[in-house]
Amino acid sequence: MKKVRILIIFIFGLSNLCFGAEESITITAYYPSPYGSYNELTTNKLAVGDTNGNGTLDAADQPNRNGDIRLKAQTGDPATWPAGTTGQLAYSSTQDSLYHYNGSSWVASGGGSTCYVDYSSAVGSCSCPIGWRLKKDLGSWGNCYSGSNHFFRPPDGGCFGYWNSYSIGEGCLCCQ
Repeated sequence: MKKVRILIIFIFGLSNLCFGAEESITITAYYPSPYGSYNELTTNKLAVGDTNGNGTLDAADQPNRNGDIRLKAQTGDPATWPAGTTGQLAYSSTQDSLYHYNGSSWVASGGGSTCYVDYSSAVGSCSCPIGWRLKKDLGSWGNCYSGSNHFFRPPDGGCFGYWNSYSIGEGCLCCQ
């Protein structure tokens, strides 16, 4: 009977060792990574910089829900920001808009933009009002005429066969 009792205690004790033991795994990530870059990074939330402006990088900088990215807000006119790297993103608290750097300037992104064709510039020179940026010079615009018939000629448009044309101004695509 003593041998059976010892065997039972031994079996139950062994099963507790196999199934009841807790394990912990510690994963250490190095930044910057030992090889200079990560091939993949998966996360539920991502904060870039001191997003809440309290002077430290801490948990309060994280977005409040999974699937979000939170960027440190940049101030001032994006036109005066230092050049970035193509594809770089930044949030402007001044303009309340997300911007990306296209290799030559910071461009408002997302949600579309407001554009219009400005016809007030003189022929050969395109300019947009303050707060608007020149997206494209569309060319000169004017009139087509033959005798007493006059028709609007759009920027870089042509006239019918033998009709005459004269330029009045420059068409400028201005965007915010």
